[in-house]
Amino acid sequence: MIEIHADDFGISPGASEQIIDCINNGCVNGTSIMPNSPYLPECMEVLRRDCRKEVFLSVHFDLITGHALTGRSILTDGEGYFNTSYSGYILNLFLPFYRRKYLAAVKKELSAQLDRCLPYLDRERIRIDSHRHVHMIPAVFSLIMELIEEKNLRLSYIRITSDAPYAFRGIGHFTGFRPLNIIKSLLLFAFGVINLFRFGNRLKGKTADFAGILFSGSLTPGNLHNILNNRLHQRAAKRGLEIMIHPYRITEKEVLERIHDAEDRAYVASKMRSLEIEAVKNPGNIELLKKL
Repeated sequence: MIEIHADDFGISPGASEQIIDCINNGCVNGTSIMPNSPYLPECMEVLRRDCRKEVFLSVHFDLITGHALTGRSILTDGEGYFNTSYSGYILNLFLPFYRRKYLAAVKKELSAQLDRCLPYLDRERIRIDSHRHVHMIPAVFSLIMELIEEKNLRLSYIRITSDAPYAFRGIGHFTGFRPLNIIKSLLLFAFGVINLFRFGNRLKGKTADFAGILFSGSLTPGNLHNILNNRLHQRAAKRGLEIMIHPYRITEKEVLERIHDAEDRAYVASKMRSLEIEAVKNPGNIELLKKL
């Protein structure tokens, strides 16, 4: 199975409506909901009302941007907004002095976020990913696996954010490549190896091949076509493939002002978001997906 997965559902009403349009009139068939978004209830109501196709729903854990559901803690600033960076989590979850405090705060927040999503999900088919892939940090990954067991949930899928090499065969034909994404890809690959080693038995049948880090933020119509075409010719592929994309663009000033993280603000307002919308609504890509 090929899943064209739109991250960040619920980040704003307008963005969520754009994602729903890409489901109804494009090839998106999966999306992940942001647990700590103030717009989540109204966006989920719009999804229930307007979405005309079945769609896979995942929990999009967020420990990087936005407001913590558990209020002020070691993870946030004085107003309760997350202020720990990705590298900060890696460092503090390994340092003996901070590790226990961070583990307790992170688990509490993850539990609150999971609980907020459960009314919209099937407890027998829980799917997991995260904002900025923070769930891939081994200590965070372990906490998520603990919570799944403690809450008597059944995990059906968890994203292993590690690009499948075959997806980017003929990389010279892709556009918008960012060298920084190589570093991100290598780091996430290493985390994936650790997580699969530690939880391999519990994750059997619950992961898939993945594509989206090397061209995160620039999955143009041509880039998506190249990934789909590479999959078509990967005759030995036996696992499913999840392709991550962000097919929405936020331009409303009042919404952008509520996005606390500057990097996220620039990312969601980028003109590249419009190209990612075009990618999933491109007739050629829709037809190519039908062959897979």
